[in-house]
Amino acid sequence: MEQEKKFESVQKSFNYTPKSALSNQWVTLAFGIGMVVVPLICPFGLRIRRAEILSPGVFSAILIIGGILLLVMAYFDIRKARVLASQGGRITVNGARVTYPTVSKKKIEYESFLLSDIEWIKDRDEDNQFVVQLPNKRVIFEIKYFDSVDEFDEFRALFG
Repeated sequence: MEQEKKFESVQKSFNYTPKSALSNQWVTLAFGIGMVVVPLICPFGLRIRRAEILSPGVFSAILIIGGILLLVMAYFDIRKARVLASQGGRITVNGARVTYPTVSKKKIEYESFLLSDIEWIKDRDEDNQFVVQLPNKRVIFEIKYFDSVDEFDEFRALFG
């Protein structure tokens, strides 16, 4: 009840567009490519003293599959960032309603939720994310899409 009164007069808009589509993706791309290329060039197994835990073929296959998964995740993050950058995403807080962009099939669609619908809120400082749990889904806001850390902190402060 107290939180809803706080939001009655709030009307704020935040830019949710990355500066670069490859922002924060260089490490993921490097690890993904390394996990695919290194086992293909020089396969190696896993040993503890004399006991062979995983043969070179099995361990290389695990690394290659993991590398491919990293590259696929990076691809989806880059695609999302490109769409947000080209079409200009914005988050608006209007009273007790928060409207945010989602990327679907190379276009931005806006979804919204009411503050009264929030079940819990969690900060993931290590991932630079802010998570809002709603009854039917989870919404993740990432620092890298805001103009600055200060703007993200201002947005985060609206939720208490």
